[in-house]
This record gives sequence, C-alpha cells and structure tokens, in this order.
Amino acid sequence: MNIWQAPTDVHDKVRELVGQNHPDLALVVDEIIVVFREKAGKRGGQVVLGNSRKVAALANAIGNTDYKFVLEVAADQWDQELTSRQREALLDHLLTACRCEEDPKTGDLKCSVAKPDISAFRENVERYGMWFPKDDPDDEDTSPVEEMFGSDQ
Repeated sequence: MNIWQAPTDVHDKVRELVGQNHPDLALVVDEIIVVFREKAGKRGGQVVLGNSRKVAALANAIGNTDYKFVLEVAADQWDQELTSRQREALLDHLLTACRCEEDPKTGDLKCSVAKPDISAFRENVERYGMWFPKDDPDDEDTSPVEEMFGSDQ
C-alpha cells in the first residue's frame, strides 16, 4: 500500500482550518503532517475516509522529524468521491480529533487524539431519535445531530 505526503495546498488548508476552528493547535500547526494512503480501508463494512494519529517518538527519531500528529487520508476517496467542501470537512473532522493542552503546572504541551463526541447508527437514531443522555440536562437547545435527524421520534 503506497503512502505519500499530501501536496502543499492540502497543508495550507490545514493551516487555514487551524486558524479558523482549532486555536489549541496553533502552536503545533507546523507539526501536523497530512499523508495520503492509496486506497481507503473499511471498518465494519464502512469506508474509512481518514484517521488522525499521534506521531510516536520512535517514528520521529527514525525520521529525524518532530511531528505531533499525522492525518491519513484515503486518496481514492479524496480524488474520486469527495467534493471540495467534503474534503475541507474531512480535514476539519480529522483536526477536531487532535487535541493539545498546556499543563498549567509544568507548561508542557500534552497532545492526544480524542474519539468523536457522538457515535450512533443512523437507523437507531431514525427509530428512537437522540435518546442519549445530555452532558448538561438543563440545556434545552437541540444538538446538531437532533437538528439533522429530528428529535420527535
């Protein structure tokens, strides 16, 4: 399986998205690399468009680099299936998983990859609505997922 570094315009889009939506990544934006994988994998029968990973210290040592994160994108999907807007949304999705927090005691930057806030099956949501407990029970606003699928199930 071939893997290669994304072109400059993709990295420029990542920088733009960090500036717009991900202020916690501003200090490490130049330490985020985007790579393309020749063909999308599948998980549970679903095409995996991409994933976010922390770069291991060993990989940085071997490659003589200092990357914090790698965003891996399926080239076949990027080139043949995704619109320009979907490409941007995918990059933003992958960046949303990347988190950096400064330790208030030591000042060290701690980087991690988060799992999505919502994991649901469309057919379950279509049958029952957004039945999941809210983080804040006093919050009466509808979530973006409720707006998408509706809450009157």
